[in-house]
Amino acid sequence: MGLLSFLFGSKKDVPVQEEVSSKILPEIKEEDFVDNSDPNEDLYTVHYGTKMPIDAIYAYINRDYEQSGYDDAMVNADSTYKDSKKNIIKNELRRLFEQVTLRYRNDLRDIEVQIEIVEQQGLINTASSLKARKDTYIEHMSVMKDMVESLEKEEPQMMSMVKSYERGFLKGLAAKSDLLLRNNHGNN
Repeated sequence: MGLLSFLFGSKKDVPVQEEVSSKILPEIKEEDFVDNSDPNEDLYTVHYGTKMPIDAIYAYINRDYEQSGYDDAMVNADSTYKDSKKNIIKNELRRLFEQVTLRYRNDLRDIEVQIEIVEQQGLINTASSLKARKDTYIEHMSVMKDMVESLEKEEPQMMSMVKSYERGFLKGLAAKSDLLLRNNHGNN
């Protein structure tokens, strides 16, 4: 027997006995992995808007500040505090107008460059699509300009977030007054 054969074993096949597991494996059930129940009819997704920057403005205008107004009145019922918060809400909207306007201006510059490039290459259909997008951006900027003017005039369509804050503030003030009356009445 050579040294290598001794170290690495012989090349004879040695029968190997396989152990059969006597454990019983748990049954895998379909309902553990698959939900066969009827879909929940209450869940749905709504897509609205243009999926463009102007949607951020509409979302802000539609935001409900009633709970915020209520909470503020419970903490500080001073009317100057309420007026200050209303100004903050309007100033945030003004800032949002500025941000969205800057975004549209930047997008317009980019699209104008792209229109020139595709027109030079004779891609008329692509240029037409880009021009349509440019017209949409210009239209959105015009709508935003009108919205800013309406905000400055405090027209109702631009003041819904402020009105919801006022409504909540009044409810909070009424609740705080009611609480005060109950506490004072209980002490008599």
